[in-house]
Amino acid sequence: MLPIYHILLPTPYPVGPVNIYLILSEPYTLIDAGPDTDEARAVLEKALAERDLSLSDLKRVVLTHAHSDHSGLADWLHRVSGARIFLHPFELAKLIRPQNFFDDRLAFLAETGCPLTAIQEMLAARDRLPHPRVSEDCAVTLRGGEELSFEEGVLQVFHLPGHAQGHLCLYDREGGHFFAGDFLLPHITPNPVAEFDPGQPGKRIKVLSFYLQGLERINGLEITTVWPGHGEAFSDHRRLIAAYRAHHESRLRYILELLRTRGELTVYQLTRLAFPDLKGFAIFLGLSEIQAHVDLLQDRGLVAARKQDKVLYYRAWD
Repeated sequence: MLPIYHILLPTPYPVGPVNIYLILSEPYTLIDAGPDTDEARAVLEKALAERDLSLSDLKRVVLTHAHSDHSGLADWLHRVSGARIFLHPFELAKLIRPQNFFDDRLAFLAETGCPLTAIQEMLAARDRLPHPRVSEDCAVTLRGGEELSFEEGVLQVFHLPGHAQGHLCLYDREGGHFFAGDFLLPHITPNPVAEFDPGQPGKRIKVLSFYLQGLERINGLEITTVWPGHGEAFSDHRRLIAAYRAHHESRLRYILELLRTRGELTVYQLTRLAFPDLKGFAIFLGLSEIQAHVDLLQDRGLVAARKQDKVLYYRAWD
């Protein structure tokens, strides 16, 4: 059974601190890296020292996904320790090239019917931290199905998209430990962030369908402890998965009822009805949430769409 050391790193984001995990067995491995801040670096170094380790003892850093609260320190960790960075190729693609988050998503925002004032509000709330970067020559890609071996055990790699298209989770079958990243969270439902097919620029991925399929896979695992990216560890993963399913079915019914009673609506209009108080970057997260559910309703044959002047309008089938 693998020995685990939990490290809580501060972040500047509304989600609060992020959990990273040190596997205290050779080769010493960190699961996630935390945000790129001086405070997070200091807390991480202090936590390692408490276990009589230094940064130079690290050999691997496994990133569950490329969001900056999970990946920000990855490049620094590689430079100071020589540790290789393990991640899914979809997430590596986000980290090896400069990204302008909203420039890459302007076509999506236009399709939602998002007005310029809301786009400007989101731009004003852009991330204060630098975009995380990872050099391709220090990266080792994982696609799911691999095993990471340690002196005292093995972690199995699961590719579970939905919150991020290249999201990875790790499973210690012997100990029943599941490192969930942002795939399972104890107090909130992971946001199905809008993403696009790397091979077909502009083609939106049906992220919620992928996420629900992943929940089905994890439901069958024998897990004693889930170690999430945020919040405390928990044990009853099947209860949480059932709650997630109920949440998404409730959201689907709510959106369908809005379209039936109010007629044709854009995703932006649906978002404002569902979440009237969203501000800043949370507007984008709200749009992602609603778009993901509308896509699933469309896949189920319950909603139809038409496009006019780059905007998608949705209606319930009669």
